[in-house]
Amino acid sequence: MNVLAYFDGAIPVQHLFLDETEKAARLSVKNGFENAEIAACDEKLRTVIDARYTGVRVAIKHYEDGVDLGFGKIESCVLVKNLARCPEAFVFAVTLGHGVDRYLARLGAASPAAHFITDALASAYAEAACDLVSRKIAEGFSARPRVSLGYGDMPLAAQPALLAFIKADKRLHITIGESLLMSPAKSITAIMGVL
Repeated sequence: MNVLAYFDGAIPVQHLFLDETEKAARLSVKNGFENAEIAACDEKLRTVIDARYTGVRVAIKHYEDGVDLGFGKIESCVLVKNLARCPEAFVFAVTLGHGVDRYLARLGAASPAAHFITDALASAYAEAACDLVSRKIAEGFSARPRVSLGYGDMPLAAQPALLAFIKADKRLHITIGESLLMSPAKSITAIMGVL
């Protein structure tokens, strides 16, 4: 498969802004809900975030029942529909870094409430980082909404091949276990078709 371009970079924490709806959903509260505990957890979390991304732009090979993005054929109705008529796609990963995992582990032993809040906020920040990268790399293109393996009928089993293809282990220190969980835990992979 023809890799058209590689890209990577860091995301300064001051560029990360939480979507209020995403934040509320992760915290299981009403939209706009705030209190001192959430604010304190957010402030401390932002000091350990080391957001980074890496990925490739590839030419897509289309099949009736799937697509090949360079790391093997993925049979998925969702992906076929999402990438219809797209000649190219961005395949990328975003992570908040191992510091967030270590911080959450310490909180888990010290304060279940702070751990729950911080974990929810970290998940929302991972989504915010992925949204920011999606906008950045799609500049100048007409882009489709990003999708991730494990969504709909997209096989999560393809995750190791995707991570190896974009060299996420070397560039972001992302590893994946037998259970297909990524480390750092607050990491996201995504595929975004472009016209």
